[in-house]
Amino acid sequence: MIPGQRVPSRSQLDRLVVSNILEWGLQPERQSLPEFTPPPRGERFPAEDAALAWSGDRKLVLTRYPVDELLAADLSAILGYESLAYRALASAQPGNSICTDLAADERTLAQVVELLDDGSADGPVAVESFGATPEYARLVAAIGKRAKRAVIDLMTPEVHLDCARSLDSKVQARDYFQAALRHSPGLRLTRAAVVRGGPGLLQRVHDALQGFGPAIMKTEFGAGGNSMGVIKGSRRLQKSVSRILPDGYDGELLVEEFLGSPRDILSVSYNGMVQDDGKTYTLCAGRHFLHAGKFYLGSSLGVGAMPDDCAAKVRKAGEAIGEATAAGGYRGPLNVDFLYRESDGALFPLEINPRRGLGGILADMCICQFGQGYEKAVSAVAVHSLPVSSTITTYARLRDSLLRKGFFGRESKGMVILPYSMSALAAKSEFGLAVFGTDGTSAEAALGEITGYLAPRPRRIR
Repeated sequence: MIPGQRVPSRSQLDRLVVSNILEWGLQPERQSLPEFTPPPRGERFPAEDAALAWSGDRKLVLTRYPVDELLAADLSAILGYESLAYRALASAQPGNSICTDLAADERTLAQVVELLDDGSADGPVAVESFGATPEYARLVAAIGKRAKRAVIDLMTPEVHLDCARSLDSKVQARDYFQAALRHSPGLRLTRAAVVRGGPGLLQRVHDALQGFGPAIMKTEFGAGGNSMGVIKGSRRLQKSVSRILPDGYDGELLVEEFLGSPRDILSVSYNGMVQDDGKTYTLCAGRHFLHAGKFYLGSSLGVGAMPDDCAAKVRKAGEAIGEATAAGGYRGPLNVDFLYRESDGALFPLEINPRRGLGGILADMCICQFGQGYEKAVSAVAVHSLPVSSTITTYARLRDSLLRKGFFGRESKGMVILPYSMSALAAKSEFGLAVFGTDGTSAEAALGEITGYLAPRPRRIR
């Protein structure tokens, strides 16, 4: 058996999880954005192995590269999995699209179908991915033709992929927000204007600023706080705009009123699943960790993460927006970002991410460990890229380092500490980390202590 390819002796798998984060990121609408530059041939893409932490137990996870077996064993032990299987593509240097490569590899595809059909599991097998793509839809169709068990696709059908793209547009998402207003008291829309890139852009931005003063300008597609920025006025407008836009960008831009600084405004989010019947199942309401007020670093859930009234409003608004997206044919993971103004309790939706969000993955881990209702008793936080000393290049070394300080698993009293994503560790000295406080201990405080312990040490100047 190839390292990183685990198959249980008697399968009880009822879910197939396809880790197509790179494939999703390189869809045509995102190809010009810096956060989704494809890695050099042969390198991994961050968070590809985070799929091990999605959607609970009884699953087969497909990745482009073999996952670390020790990581998978630790995740299984800490999260309580009984049936976790995983397979990687056969190629030593796979392409950017896991679904295209797998659909073209008859031998590996047949092995995947055999794993799903074999063993003691009864009933249908559910299939899901990081995000819906045409390549994924074709792969599910190929699996459905070969499998003996019924296959249920939890993602957006191929005929409705235009809906998924419209959700991802910061411009078109406002139509779904408008549709949700009547079902969600307290939800409000920011004032905004849509302008087109290209010749005459500066004048169009200048005119928009006259309507509502300081503004946030965003490209239509983007993620993680990239390709956006605050414009405080018309002075030095060209310099401000050039810092935000990728070279050669000529698509649509959203110019949106600036609501205030992080001192006055909370950046929060909703994570759920739009199900087959069009209903939205809530995973969590959480608060964002941001760098420089806009770059997304991670999510905080549960005790102390946000005011109670804010959490309730986010859940209600997220479900209303989810039902609006379902009317257009969308199915699958739904992540909605909001700003919450504490002074009057107003909640402003900003964007929809039709993909797996870190908040949702963290919620999945909480549910596995603590069950439904975890948010009333557990403090939880996760970051997607924690820097670490360059001497730590493997999961085993990271694990040993955490164990030495009692920063692993349930070694620390009242804490559960779980590395969940290693894809960027060797190349970038970064990894994903989740921390859970179970006895009133703040997960955010523990994360700060762990961050200080693992942080790269500055070089001494002789």
